[in-house]
Amino acid sequence: MSRYLQAPFQAGLLALLWSSTTLAQEDMEDVLEGFDDLGSYAEVIELAQDNPDDAFADRTWELGGSLAASASYNLREHDSTSGTDYGGLSRMRARANLSVDGRPSDAWRLRLDLSGWHDFAYALRDADYTPEVLRAYEQDAQVQDAWIAGRLADAWDIKLGRQVAVWGFADNLRVLDLLNPLDNLEPGLADVEDLRRPVGMLRLDHYRGAWQLSGYLVPEQRFSRNPPFGSDFYPLTDSQGNALRYRSVQPEDFSEIGAALALVGRFSGWDLSLNLSRHRHDEPWLDASDFDSSDPNATEEDFAESAVLRHSRVSLVGLGAQLTLGGWLFKQETAWLHGMELTSSSEVEASLPLIGGLPVLGDLAPAPGDGQILPTGGRRVERVDLLLGVEYFGLAGTSIGLEVSARRIIGHAQDLAWSGYLKWRGESALRITRDFLNERLRVHLIGLLLHRDGRAWEASGGALYRAQAEYDLGRGLIASGGVVLYDGGEQLPFTVMARNDRAFTELRWNF
Repeated sequence: MSRYLQAPFQAGLLALLWSSTTLAQEDMEDVLEGFDDLGSYAEVIELAQDNPDDAFADRTWELGGSLAASASYNLREHDSTSGTDYGGLSRMRARANLSVDGRPSDAWRLRLDLSGWHDFAYALRDADYTPEVLRAYEQDAQVQDAWIAGRLADAWDIKLGRQVAVWGFADNLRVLDLLNPLDNLEPGLADVEDLRRPVGMLRLDHYRGAWQLSGYLVPEQRFSRNPPFGSDFYPLTDSQGNALRYRSVQPEDFSEIGAALALVGRFSGWDLSLNLSRHRHDEPWLDASDFDSSDPNATEEDFAESAVLRHSRVSLVGLGAQLTLGGWLFKQETAWLHGMELTSSSEVEASLPLIGGLPVLGDLAPAPGDGQILPTGGRRVERVDLLLGVEYFGLAGTSIGLEVSARRIIGHAQDLAWSGYLKWRGESALRITRDFLNERLRVHLIGLLLHRDGRAWEASGGALYRAQAEYDLGRGLIASGGVVLYDGGEQLPFTVMARNDRAFTELRWNF
């Protein structure tokens, strides 16, 4: 961690821990006491129906949502890799969310979430934004959740439509939680739980005792929204640091059906999860197999026209578990990914005119001799992901969580190293949350670090740190603000984010 980032982060960390010297009166088991009295899903439904104070039970339709105004300001002058000036104001956004909950009968429920926003910063600033940036950031309107759910029979439920399905037990890093893509347009400014993009699917649940079996059919092909060409977060560059863009080939909805299965057991003090899926991998790979590298007159434009980004179809086998001991919560997730396509690069003997425009997918190894390295095609590999996590709730109004993951490519070789892939890739996430003023003020400190081979406790791949506070003003009005700092590193996307530090604020009214 650089000195620039280390001092403020450590100061905030010590302040939060110092304020939490009193042990909580109840440990985790005391907090959860009473939930074990509900022996089955049917008893939970019966309890909800018999509760006269349940506001939703007395309504057929319920309307809710939020209105928000937010802004962010770049703390350091910098340009994107495409040359756009990103100093100063970066967001001045008005956002509206509208949700409709319906209950046509005791056994059925439906939900519709709509969201839209307009960002006035792009009209106020005199900067040369790319069309891709304006399409992604200036305004947006979309359907979020849109589903209907109900009971088919005793212990059988169905849910159809665009929805979120959370897998695993981790809160900050993703190993099993792969069914829903993320909104990554502004990395680091929000938590994973607020970034998941709902996906259209059919879900069928069966309950038996402590076990829940869930099956999924996923016809909608939806991927993460990543920073577009021209953004100061856009990571794809040539060897000289200039932004490159490639066509993306994605399957159409209903052209293929993804499938998944999850078996979850919830017991007294511990939970277990078994997961299987067949889906399109969210991370694309660069297919340059149509490019003729033997042509001495080939140009960078020829390469860009030939190369395309594709999403491989992978199979996942996963296992997750969590265990509660007093005020401690321990987590574990393991996933085996089969059929993943990665970009393969090779040495090209001819000295091509595009040598200055060499596509860089990561930290490329230097070419041997006088040759140059060029992405050529793809290679199918397997990857094993492991996550370990721990949370502590033993301090009053405070939670401290640490998650560490390691991802290993089976069959890693030089052709993948030239494309920037690491044999081992590590990630660490530390989160501290503290409540003040009778839980009206909540403060978060979050650190996310990427690690390269053999450097597990060092931010060698880059890092981000976020300090954020939320204050409940009453009557559904919440004010929040903070700062996010980026530590540039040797791994995408932090190779281009070193100067993207920004302060942000939001005023939101929930109704």
